This record gives sequence, structure tokens and C-alpha cells, in this order.
Amino acid sequence: MSASYSPAAGVTLALLGCLAFTPGPAPAQEIPKTPADSVRGADTIPTYRTEEISVRVARSDRLLIHLPFSVAVVERAAFQDARLAVSLDESLRFVPGLFVHNRRNFSLGDRLTMRGLGARAQFGVRGMRVLSDGIPLTFPDGQTALTNLDLASAGRAEIIRGPASALYGNAGGGVISVSTEIPPSDSAYLEPLFLAGSYGMFQGRLKAAGSAAGFGYVGSVNYLDSDGFREHSSARLFRGNLVASRSLGDRGEIRALANFFRTPYAQNPSSLDLDDAVNRPRTVRPAIVAQGAAEIATQGHGGAALDLGLGETARLRAVAWAGGRDVWNAIPGRIIDLGRFWGGVRTEIGTRLPGPASAVRLAGGVDLELQRDNRAEFENLGIQEPGGRAMEGDLILSQGESVVGLGPFLQLEADLGARWTFAATGRFDLYRFEADDRLLSDGDDSGTRTFSEFSPTVGLTWSALDPLNLFANYSTAFQTPTTNELSNRPDGQGGFNPELEPERIQGVELGMRGSLGEARFGYGIAAFHSEVKNALVPYEGATDQVYFRNAGRVERSGVELHLAWSPLPSLGTRMAYTVQRLRFVEFETPAGDFSGNAEPGVPDQWLVIGLVHSAPFGLQTELDYRWVAAYPVNDANTAANWSSHVIDLRATLDRTADGFPLRVFVGIDNLLGERYNGSVVPNAFGGRYYEPAPGTVVYGGVSWPLALTGG
Repeated sequence: MSASYSPAAGVTLALLGCLAFTPGPAPAQEIPKTPADSVRGADTIPTYRTEEISVRVARSDRLLIHLPFSVAVVERAAFQDARLAVSLDESLRFVPGLFVHNRRNFSLGDRLTMRGLGARAQFGVRGMRVLSDGIPLTFPDGQTALTNLDLASAGRAEIIRGPASALYGNAGGGVISVSTEIPPSDSAYLEPLFLAGSYGMFQGRLKAAGSAAGFGYVGSVNYLDSDGFREHSSARLFRGNLVASRSLGDRGEIRALANFFRTPYAQNPSSLDLDDAVNRPRTVRPAIVAQGAAEIATQGHGGAALDLGLGETARLRAVAWAGGRDVWNAIPGRIIDLGRFWGGVRTEIGTRLPGPASAVRLAGGVDLELQRDNRAEFENLGIQEPGGRAMEGDLILSQGESVVGLGPFLQLEADLGARWTFAATGRFDLYRFEADDRLLSDGDDSGTRTFSEFSPTVGLTWSALDPLNLFANYSTAFQTPTTNELSNRPDGQGGFNPELEPERIQGVELGMRGSLGEARFGYGIAAFHSEVKNALVPYEGATDQVYFRNAGRVERSGVELHLAWSPLPSLGTRMAYTVQRLRFVEFETPAGDFSGNAEPGVPDQWLVIGLVHSAPFGLQTELDYRWVAAYPVNDANTAANWSSHVIDLRATLDRTADGFPLRVFVGIDNLLGERYNGSVVPNAFGGRYYEPAPGTVVYGGVSWPLALTGG
């Protein structure tokens, strides 16, 4: 089970050099008009018209064909049709370049990597910005908790792959922007849903949506209870989400968002060594149970967004948000008690300059973010009785932490004739991290770290033909360490690690995308090459505590392909393939010189193929095949995660009897029972790299989308 790398991958990279890619097009979302439409979503078998797709993730309403970088659009069906709605792996697996490590661990959540960036995350997401209805789920220090992302009511995701600091600041890997579904027009519905599945999974959801007289809303509440595939992995959680909007007519819209998440107890089974992962994948290390490894978390946030036209050519967008988070996290050796408040304001104004056909467009704005943490860490005395909670011992660390970020940006887009578009964006970011040491018995470790960076991006698109759109860009980006990464010091002292520096990235990308509407075919290909200085690399201590250090220089390059084709109106196919090369160029540590080795924790190749069929009597069937190549799990490349082949099957039946709609669905994940790992822990202590995925998982559910008003 050692790592192996396909010669074809090397040949492909040698031939294509430093190119870059964009996922295939997706249909623009239609507003559902009936409860059945609301459940199913319009056009489950999509048509493909790249020239008609408009996206907002680039901080302005722009057609996809005018964007000089890789953008994917994922529609509602990928989030809601016969899905468990607990992991982004279910929804975003057809976005090439984006790899979702489904840890099936509710105390840690998914780990996401984008073109190699993000593998360092011990929990949550690093290296990319995540937005929910325009409001950041990413904290000012760069860490993202996906717990408040309500996948069960998501209607659309827009994803930028590659450096995006010129648009969003601390976003070296890209951006994921998820929007709640569009409410039905001039009507309302209520939809209860119940789901049960393997390993004690139970979900209850209630969603309501409607609109009238310019006011619209979508609200949902979810409850989940799971025993978990592995021992010591049970979890229970509650989630609520509400999005309301008020139309301002032709001038724009006001939107408000409120979100709440609570997990009263989510056990953490941690990782296993190779022998246990292969032969005893459901087990957990006795020390993990004895130390009561688990998390208790509460998080809520809210905000408002204004989209307002200023005259005929200018537009103002402003977003303000605030939130709070409390986390109690027991890990071997210590217990972390963290209280966090964060908030911010984002403003931008765009306009068209006078001239022929308004060929020049300008946009600019300023982002302001702040974060305040109260962090306390205690000795972990372990559990005192079976099933109990870990007991807190002596206080090890107590400090206040703050982050303030300021980022003005300016964006220019110009049409150079009928088929060429030039775009340039520049942004200057200033981040100030401050630690106030409150445990002075071992000295005062208070201090500050200040990071600043100017991030430019320039790009060019050429609409060579109606079905062919070419693009190229040069981008720079940076990624600061998070407060958690800075405060986890190998020397055990308080304050922030003075040796840890931000990642700095520069790269190029070339790609093409297009569609043949009559043939119902869409495609995208892109290739990228980037150089990362001071890449943040994790390594684990004996007590599962994760520390970080900088690698001198890393090079990443790859090719990404997406194809989608509907040979029949009732039949759709799609494919996403990624091949990439991630290598340490200069990386020497006390453990050895790893220059020339592959970066651990991210596969060099993976392939996803999907088939969807809609029958005239309301039955929709989906089949996904996923292959992931073997990849190294430590800096020395002496251990690897083995390759896997996984097949998932889903079916949904929509029926209406006497005007009463009913939807029944069933899913089988890992149909053939493949033994594989959903995620790994790079550089884990004692060879405990592996987080096993379950064998065959069966689930099913039923929902009733009930019309309340309208038709």
C-alpha cells in the first residue's frame, strides 16, 4: 500500500506545462413555481449555455465568459436531491481541483484542499474563503468552521479555484460562496423531511419558503443524531438558518441572514495506524476514550446586505455581520475552552466609465474585519466515569487574542474589441494579531504579529468562437497562520509563535471552457503552476497536539478537466479529473531534508464520473464513481494512503396523489463496501495517519412539500 504515481500524469504535465482549468458550465437556477419544483429543482438534467451564466463570486455581477480564472457553478440538485446534507463531499465532488476529505467526524468537520492548499488543517478549513449568502463563514484569522453552513437549504455554489487574495484578502487557495435557495415566486410552501440510515443516523428537517409583495424568505431547522461508524464517534447537533429579502424594485435588494448551530456533544475518535485502519477500522485508541476526546460547540451569526443601484451606471454593495462562538474541546493532554466574537463590514462600488458601449468598468471597496478570543487551556485529567466528560485540571494557558484586518481593493475590467476582455485587481491587506498573556506565573508572553501584503491579479479572456472561451491570468496571494496555529507553540509558552510566517503564493493559469447548447455538451480544461514560499506544514506531537512550521519553497502544478453531456433530455453524464504535482523544492527540518518529496495529505490524481437519469413517472436515479490515487501522508514519503474505488447510488421518487405531493428517496454510499480512508492526518505522531471511512452506508427518507399559498 505504498504511494504510486502514474507515468501518464508526468507526461501530461510535461506536455501542458504551466496551464490551468475551469469546471464545465452549469445551468442558471430557475425559480421553482410549485412545491414539487421546490423539492426537485428545475432542470435536473441540465442544458449548457456558458455565455448565459452570470456569477457574483468575483464581487460583481459578471458573465462567466468574461472571468479570466477558473470558476465552477454548482446548482441546487447537488445539495438537496437524496443527499444526507452533512458533508460538502456530496455536493462538490465534481469540481476538479477541489478535494473534500470527508472525515465523518462531527467534532472536526470536513477538510478541504484546493490545488494542494488546505491540507494543513487539523480541523475546519484553511487556505480559502467560505461565504454563506455573502457573509463570511471564514474568521478574520483565516480559519473556517463549516458547522453553520446549511446544505439542506443551499441553492447554488460559486467556486473560484486558485489564488483569490486580490478579491478577498487572506484567501490563497480560492473562494467557495454558497447561497440559500431562491424562494418560490408569489407563493409559499412548508416541507418536513425525515431521514434514517446506517450507524444510528437520524435527521429531522423542517423548511419553509415563500414570497409576496417584494418580500421573500427561506427558513429551516435541522436536527441530527448519529452513533457514528467508528467507536467513540457519536454526535448530536441542531442547526437553524433564516434568509429574508426585501426587493427595492429596479434599484436593488436588502437581505438579512441569521444562523445558529449547537452540538451538545460530538465525540472525536481521532486517527489510527496502518494495522488498525486496515484490520480494525471501527476501533479507537484507548487513550482517546480515557481522555474523553470530544467537542461541545455553539455558534451563531447574523448580518445584512444591501445591493443598491446608484443612477444608471453605478452600484453599491455593502455587507455587515457579527457572530459569536463558544467551543469546549477535549484532546489528549489538554482541554481548550475558547470564546470568540467576530464581525466586519465589506463595501464595494462599481461603475461604468463613459465611452463607447461602456467598455470600461471600475469597482473598488474596503473590507474591515475584527476578531476577539478568550482562550484558556487546562490539563486533561480524563473521564472519571464511563460516558462522562473529561475533567479539567491545572490551567496551562490563559490569554486574550485579537485580530484586526483591513483590505482596500480596486478592480478594472475593459473590453478590448468585441471578443477580448482585460481584467486587473489589486488589494493591500494589513493584519494585526495580538496576544494578551493572562497567566503570568511563567512570565509574560504577550506580543503582536503584523502581516501585510499587496496582492495583484491580471487576466485576459478571448471569446474565440461562441462555443470556445480562452483565458489566462497571473495572480499572487498570501495566507496567514490562524490564531490557533500561532498559539500552539512547540516550546509550550504562551503568546504567538514568533517564527511562523505567512504563506506567499504566485502563479499562472491558462484554460478554456465552452458549451455546445444544441448538443447539450459543456467542457472546461485548465492548468496551473504556482510557487509557494513559507508553506505552512503541520506535524503532530505525542498527545495529538498539532504544531506548524514553514517549508522554504513548494511548487504546485496541475491540470483539471470537466466534461458534461446530456445525450438525451432524460439522461445526463459528467466527469471531473484532476492530476497535479505538489513538491517540496526547499524543505529542511530537524527530522531531515525533504526537498524533492511530494507534499503529504493530498492525492496527485482523482477521477469522478456521474450518471443521472430521469424517468417520466417521477423517478430520478444517480450513480457516482470515484477513484482516488494513492498519496503520501508524511513529509518523508515513507507512508501512504492507499488508492480507492467507491460507487454511490441514489434514487428519488416524486408522486402526487389527490393534490398531495410525496417524495421518497434512498441512497447507498460505497455500494461495493470498499475499505478506504475518508481522510488522513499528515505527519501524525506514531504513524497514526488514517481516518477510516465506513463500508456500505444505506439511508432513506421521505418529505412532504406542502403548498401554503399561490400555485
